Amino acid sequence: MIYKLQVERNKLNSLMDMASKAVAKKTTNPVLSGFKFSVKENDLHLYATDLQTAFHGVIKNIIFEKVEKVTNDLFESETETKENEAIDENEDIVEENNEVLFEDIVKKEIKPEFVIDATNFMDIIKNLSFESIDIYLEDKNIKVIAGKSEFLLPTMDPDEFPEIVPNKVEEGIITFERQKLLSMIERVIFCALRDSENVSRNLNGIYWDFREGGYLTLVAADGYRLALSELSMDIVNTPPSFLLSLKSMEELLNVLRSSKTENVELFFDGARVLFFLDDDNIEIILNVVDATFPDYVRIIPQAFKTKVITSTDLFLKVLKRVSIAAKNDQVKMEIKDSIMELTAKSPEVGLAVEELEIEKEGEDIIIAYSPKYLREAIDHIGTSEVEFNITSESSQTMIKPVGDDSYMYIVMPVRLK
Repeated sequence: MIYKLQVERNKLNSLMDMASKAVAKKTTNPVLSGFKFSVKENDLHLYATDLQTAFHGVIKNIIFEKVEKVTNDLFESETETKENEAIDENEDIVEENNEVLFEDIVKKEIKPEFVIDATNFMDIIKNLSFESIDIYLEDKNIKVIAGKSEFLLPTMDPDEFPEIVPNKVEEGIITFERQKLLSMIERVIFCALRDSENVSRNLNGIYWDFREGGYLTLVAADGYRLALSELSMDIVNTPPSFLLSLKSMEELLNVLRSSKTENVELFFDGARVLFFLDDDNIEIILNVVDATFPDYVRIIPQAFKTKVITSTDLFLKVLKRVSIAAKNDQVKMEIKDSIMELTAKSPEVGLAVEELEIEKEGEDIIIAYSPKYLREAIDHIGTSEVEFNITSESSQTMIKPVGDDSYMYIVMPVRLK
């Protein structure tokens, strides 16, 4: 028996694009380099995992049927020949014991699922010109037909593919507005440490800190700076806090950006976090990182030497112009009365100096920062005015939106040259 699936190419391409981020790039287990496809009640399910991040998506209401034969059969009729031989040999047995033979056939029936190399399959589907694709599954091969294009591809054993979707418990589900969750992640993810060495695994990700009273705080840090975004929620049962790797967060971010779901459900089973996007029929499953995130609360300064408020847009434009001369080295900020003077210089470009008006409380100060770290912070402020709270020339500075206490960015100054 041969299974035939008919699916729209655009839907399949879109689902594979999202799933591909979860496919293992380098692995000693070949099945992890593939997509697992499974048909359940005329829905096509796609699974992918690298054992750290997992993806499950569904294409609803495909055409699914059993057929006797593929037209212009690429399966070379080898299976058919073997079946005919088996029928001839067992003809007498069929007459004597129909029940036994029927049970044997049921045991050998092919499951409507397969694992296929993700890279090769994506390349083929993306380059087909027809919108409707027929996929035939027989034994250990699949045949892909679209118009006059035909491909015969080997598959891998679906039983070797790991189970990736945890069982959800209704009481433990937390619901987010997708846009709010997306904004929170974008405001902190740039601060996560890119180095994934074992000694720094606790900074190579985003910390999800659930607190009593219905608060979620997302935190990322790289040792020189920290970003924090907070959301007040209606949470009945506060789950434990957990750490998700940068790779996992980038996969989640990619899916959230392309999603049309309004509300995202989160479920944490103690080892894995499941994000369910109902309107997209997508589940993202992320393994938590077994590492302790630093006590970020004690890093937040409580007293300040100087407070400055200025236009976010104007400051960013001035910073970008002055940074041309900095060559990403340092930008000096001299704060005096109601003026902030930004200065940068380098042997290659020369000297750049520019002033802007500010509101100031506290002492005059001269301090320097990495222009890259300042730019990335200001890009995520989101309000018309930005506030600098400076502790000292050598201690952390807090940067936050004026009128918005849900976000803050903390950065260490650099030594003045």
